[in-house]
Amino acid sequence: MVIEERADLVIFNNDLTPVQLRNLEKEIPTKIIDRTMLILDIFAQHARTKEGKIQVELAQLEYLLPRLVGRGEALSRLGGGIGTRGPGETKLEIDRRKIRRRIYALKRELEDIKKEREIQRKKRLNLPQVALVGYTNAGKSTLFNLLTGANVLVEDLLFATLDPTVRKINFRNNWEVLISDTVGFIRNLPEELLTAFRATLEEIYYVDLILHVIDVSDKNFRKQIEVVESVLEEMGVEEKPIIRVYNKIDLLTKEEIRYLRQELDYRPSVFISAKERIGIERLKDLIVSELLKGVRRYKINIPYDKYNVFQKYKGKLYIEEENYREDFVEIKARIPKEYRKLLEELR
Repeated sequence: MVIEERADLVIFNNDLTPVQLRNLEKEIPTKIIDRTMLILDIFAQHARTKEGKIQVELAQLEYLLPRLVGRGEALSRLGGGIGTRGPGETKLEIDRRKIRRRIYALKRELEDIKKEREIQRKKRLNLPQVALVGYTNAGKSTLFNLLTGANVLVEDLLFATLDPTVRKINFRNNWEVLISDTVGFIRNLPEELLTAFRATLEEIYYVDLILHVIDVSDKNFRKQIEVVESVLEEMGVEEKPIIRVYNKIDLLTKEEIRYLRQELDYRPSVFISAKERIGIERLKDLIVSELLKGVRRYKINIPYDKYNVFQKYKGKLYIEEENYREDFVEIKARIPKEYRKLLEELR
């Protein structure tokens, strides 16, 4: 069939062992790649930041290293195109020692980036944090842009978002919240990718709330839910508060939406269309409600001579009421424990 169709490339929808790959190359006179190699190639196309490019190259080299043995003839057939982006043809032809040295150097660079990320993370620990997760192409970036006013790449493609993006937004009553967009998940996510992108996915460990964005118009959305939630379980974050965000309802009929609302009895959840801005206010209400669980409500009277101190922290508190009296400002607010020492300063 390959000869009849004059195929330039054969793709297997499974991972091939090094032995399987070598045996197939003896029988099939064209370039062969497996599922992981194809996914890595797509990732390479979408890596834009330094960290993203390093992670892709590291994953590619670690996956290709055991497959280089005895493949001199096969390597000579490698050119440009699918399965060769990232490290490139020349890197695939260098010896194993140089590849190991390159892998070591890439891991060192990732460690440095991780330390820098830790510094950045400590600076924002006192703000509520929300992460968007979901199967690839579920509409996370569209929702992220809508909530934040950012301009993250939105395309109808697999893994259009590869690098993590974090933005600060002013929610209800100018309350400051951090929200991050993450790489999309897929079925049977290769271990090389999970390992290489651990630094990217680490954002999820530190958030207070996860928004699981689901393309409810996809006929396979139930399986996709299982995939995402199994990855979250593997990461040990399944106990964090999660809102299921059933997206793309603009592609469904009213009857389909009514049926799914009854069937998908998951709480908390919301049906939206990020593209058409349907259900967004309800989603925002849910986000605020979940983030404020366990946050105590206080009533404080702030003298006018201390109001400037209060103004500096205003965005960190969820202000419910603010009334100006003759001698003070009466505030009713939800105050996170990190800022309760502020109460003493304001009295």
